[in-house]
Amino acid sequence: MVEKSELEELLEKNAYGSGLSDEEEKRAWQLIAKPEYADEECFVCPGQKKGKAIYDTGLCQGHASYALITRK
Repeated sequence: MVEKSELEELLEKNAYGSGLSDEEEKRAWQLIAKPEYADEECFVCPGQKKGKAIYDTGLCQGHASYALITRK
């Protein structure tokens, strides 16, 4: 079983669970603001200019922010 990063768990809880507490949301924003990048590119970014993905999320900063805001 692959262990998920803290940000991945928070994004999943936000999208598929009961939502995030204020403290969890604050922590998610901190992790997005100062990310550790993976070697992969964002799977959502279109075209040639793909952003670097954060950890195991598969999302760049912009798309991770969008996921947090929209709960998608």
